[in-house]
Amino acid sequence: MSPEPSALFLGVDGGGTRCRARLADAQGRPLGEGVSGPANARRGAGAAISACVEAARAALANAGLDQDAFGRVHAGLGLAGVCQSAGREAALAEPHPFASRALTTDFAIACLGAHGGGDGGVVIVGTGSVAYARTGDHEIRIGGWGFEASDDGGGAPLGREALRHALRAADGLEPFGPLARDTLEAVGGDPEAAVAWVGAAGPAEFGTLAPKVVAHADADPAAAALLDEAAARVSALALRLAGWGAERVALAGGLAGVYAPRLSRDAQAVLATPLGDPLDGAVALALRSARP
Repeated sequence: MSPEPSALFLGVDGGGTRCRARLADAQGRPLGEGVSGPANARRGAGAAISACVEAARAALANAGLDQDAFGRVHAGLGLAGVCQSAGREAALAEPHPFASRALTTDFAIACLGAHGGGDGGVVIVGTGSVAYARTGDHEIRIGGWGFEASDDGGGAPLGREALRHALRAADGLEPFGPLARDTLEAVGGDPEAAVAWVGAAGPAEFGTLAPKVVAHADADPAAAALLDEAAARVSALALRLAGWGAERVALAGGLAGVYAPRLSRDAQAVLATPLGDPLDGAVALALRSARP
């Protein structure tokens, strides 16, 4: 049975730093948007789904609708941390207020959005990073195993490297420039405070240090070197997808614009302009899942 004529469709892009939601009508036309906090199921499925609901509530309000409309909302959720079965099952077990809910990864909705629902690949550089491509019935996923061991080019690893640089600089092993100064100030002002900060920090907190690398890249060689190293790793992800067979590869995520001019020539040559964003892909997922 098709959804009722008054049905609403919600796309959610849940990442490690924030969760965005877009409400649309049956034709996919945007009605309202909302934002909430992190929605990484790996860091807690309950908190991730709560962030989705909070962002959805804000999108409804932005569209001039009250909370009674939840019962008409068919949601397509693309969340960080559900690529492993444990995170996916935990997220699916959480209660929700939607008329229906489809769940997939944040990189799957980014790929859908970037290629208008068609085949292609995407390298996402947000709080974390991952490369993903689909061609027909075949798909490949590279990276995205968590910032502690993976996520090359993501904001959390970039922030972690900024802090490592700041601590080395504080010890006199590297020049104590603007990046080291600002990063150390952000975590308490000295190495002892930094240790306490690290003990309570997750990907989102490390990700808040990444903009300092970007801000100082033109004047501080240490910041420029960190960005160049990260961009080289992002280039490798894009080239791997192209080598696998993805005819279109898009760069997406909050750091996409930062890395694009720093990618290798070979990587820039395989990149295609995204046709849409991850929220477009999430809305498409909601529409597709609600209709037989």
